[in-house]
Amino acid sequence: MQVIPAVDILNGKCARLVRGRPEDSKVYFDDPVEAAKMWEEQGAEALHIVDLDATLGSGDNFPTVKRILEEVSMETQVGGGIRTIEKAEELCGLGATRVILGTLLIERPENLDELRRRLGSRRIVVALDYAGWRTATHGWSKLTDMNVFSLASRLAELGAGWILFSAIERDGTMAGPDLESIRKMVKTVDLPVIASGGVGSLRDVVDVAETGAAGLVVGKALYEKAFSLREAKEAVGRS
Repeated sequence: MQVIPAVDILNGKCARLVRGRPEDSKVYFDDPVEAAKMWEEQGAEALHIVDLDATLGSGDNFPTVKRILEEVSMETQVGGGIRTIEKAEELCGLGATRVILGTLLIERPENLDELRRRLGSRRIVVALDYAGWRTATHGWSKLTDMNVFSLASRLAELGAGWILFSAIERDGTMAGPDLESIRKMVKTVDLPVIASGGVGSLRDVVDVAETGAAGLVVGKALYEKAFSLREAKEAVGRS
């Protein structure tokens, strides 16, 4: 399992939120590029980059995202307010290994066919953010009545390459991941699942690895130094 550090960008800075609420944010780096370079130097295999302002519809950090893509050489997955096929294609053209799409594909799954044609399935990550069994859209601001597991099955059949599975109620809390739901998602789809939300200890990292998840996004726990990236990689056998 890959341990994937998160670089979330809010108001031009590297910050972490709690349960997706911008009012509950903490800045860790004034320049997100410095954070990205730090994780690369520490041996990250991949980086999770999210433009929170674009996600929330309150702004755009595209120049900063572009700089990160220019200055790191590891795998990158980029998300946050990617609501057109053209923007997804542009980010891949700038060097993103994968693009993360939520609302665009949840509201209009038929877009997957065109995205597959332009980018290929392996570059398409579907972001499924959930509370209970319900799927959220528009930066977690709208909670739908769509069952997250049924939706995952449908999007997998339509050609998604990856599932990013994020527990809204646990995000940024360090209170432990939703292991039961991660296990269920891994069994639901024949796709690599990247889990996110709630990690607070090395035990959590190992527990997620044991679910069969292909990757784990870790943010606050790394920034708060609950454990190091090296320790996390060693815990899952990726030293």
